[in-house]
Amino acid sequence: MLGLNGKNVRHHFMGVYGKVVQIRELVDVIDQVFDSVNKVGDIGKAMLGPRKASAKKLDKLR
Repeated sequence: MLGLNGKNVRHHFMGVYGKVVQIRELVDVIDQVFDSVNKVGDIGKAMLGPRKASAKKLDKLR
């Protein structure tokens, strides 16, 4: 059976805490990536101007 002493328990929880910090950093980076993609999409839409309706959409309107 495993012996539980304070040093082992502290080492375990410090490892878990380190992983939680890494996951938070990863989530921040992914959030920044999605924000950047949205900004690029907005810039592209602004550069191209309004989109023209496709032929299928025009047929539905008639």
